[in-house]
Amino acid sequence: MRRTPSPVSSLALAGICWGSSYAVVGLVPTTNPMLITGSRFAVFGVVACVLLSVSGGFADIPWRTAMGHALGGSVGLYLSEVTAISLAGAGPTIAVVGSIPVVYAVVGAWRDRSDLRPLVPSITLTLASHVVIHRDSWPSDGQGIGNTLLGIGVASLGVAGFCLYALHSTDHLRRRPDLGPQRWSSAVGVASGVYAVPLLIAGSFGGSLGDPSRLLAVALFLAIVPSWMATTLWNRAVVDVPRALAGQLLVFEPLSAFVFVHLVSATIPGPSMVIGELLLLAGALLAVRNVRQDVAVQVS
Repeated sequence: MRRTPSPVSSLALAGICWGSSYAVVGLVPTTNPMLITGSRFAVFGVVACVLLSVSGGFADIPWRTAMGHALGGSVGLYLSEVTAISLAGAGPTIAVVGSIPVVYAVVGAWRDRSDLRPLVPSITLTLASHVVIHRDSWPSDGQGIGNTLLGIGVASLGVAGFCLYALHSTDHLRRRPDLGPQRWSSAVGVASGVYAVPLLIAGSFGGSLGDPSRLLAVALFLAIVPSWMATTLWNRAVVDVPRALAGQLLVFEPLSAFVFVHLVSATIPGPSMVIGELLLLAGALLAVRNVRQDVAVQVS
């Protein structure tokens, strides 16, 4: 009998899949961010249409909810990420988006009316990691601070949208278990494809297309791994774990992003980056350990 990943493993894998999206953006550095985003979700929409058509059809899908989830959790977040990367670079953007675990853990604990105290040590480690990481991310010569601040602001909007999406998606999946994680991921993918149309149109009027074949390959990867696969893993797990723990396990997104970005660029991270990554990992492991003592979560 096939063994399915535990909720904690699924959340960690979802974070790793999402983190891979940062690295592949570096493969098309001259392409307009709107074109990258539009291409990703256009391909995601096509793939999701096929998957949804063979897994129960379109009739009983709450499309208004799917459109909202696609905007907050998929299109809006990624558009803010690629725009922020183009303005501030990958380092500050990853650091800002890396605040999602802390923000969502706090908001999730409030929404679940659960005790946040077991997660205070892990949240502290996560915050400390960003202090360390920002030391290498901020322009040291005073140049480019304006773009960096603008990029951080754009990324912060994406963080807020994702946290709202995460809160609502958990409630929705608990109310509609009949949809299933894979089917709901496909529905959100179809909705994301709708948003791709204006993005592609807007992106075609400004900026560079870059290498079309490379853009298509990047879009296909983004559609499958950090879109459909990551969302399915997230949907499968969030109904079974406290939101505060789900938030803390999102540290695997910035953690894996750091690793993937340096692998693709063939660069060696500085000491501050390495220490920051280790603090992120320590925070995630500590969160799992502490919550296991208070919540019955199956950890493989």
